[in-house]
Amino acid sequence: MNRFSSECDKTVKFCKDISVSAAAGSHSVNFFKVHGPVRIIDQVAEIVSVTTLTNLTAVYADLWDGTVSELLTDNSPGAVLSGAPVFSYFTKDKDPSFPYSVLLADQGRAHEVTADRFIGTPFNVNKKSTADTFIRLNFTTTDDPVVFDIHLRFEWQPINGGWLESLV
Repeated sequence: MNRFSSECDKTVKFCKDISVSAAAGSHSVNFFKVHGPVRIIDQVAEIVSVTTLTNLTAVYADLWDGTVSELLTDNSPGAVLSGAPVFSYFTKDKDPSFPYSVLLADQGRAHEVTADRFIGTPFNVNKKSTADTFIRLNFTTTDDPVVFDIHLRFEWQPINGGWLESLV
């Protein structure tokens, strides 16, 4: 089957406010179910409200098929969002051996591209053929409960009919 450029170049922009609430411990939140190959162009999350966010560590993203975790960002130690105020954000801007980059809004900060970063460089994901596959956010907290809201921005393109289904 031939693919036409209008289908191949289609970019989907997903933006949504998501409430996160969890008891102390380690947690995973499925953001998307993967349906075939997809090119991820950008992923950014901004903290838009905070009720309790004293301790939030080991924040990372992965591709999960129910058995195997394929890291999208580093999980050891992962990113730290403990005490992050409103307007703080985290973004994937490096290869999977690095954690999310976090810009805390506790002071004015700049985020600059350096040699080890690839801001704007897409990467591809695909589902496992025999299992549901998810893009998820993982974190650990000692807060009981941790409660905050994020504004998630995800930009992606289908590859040969693949797509992402929002679960949030």
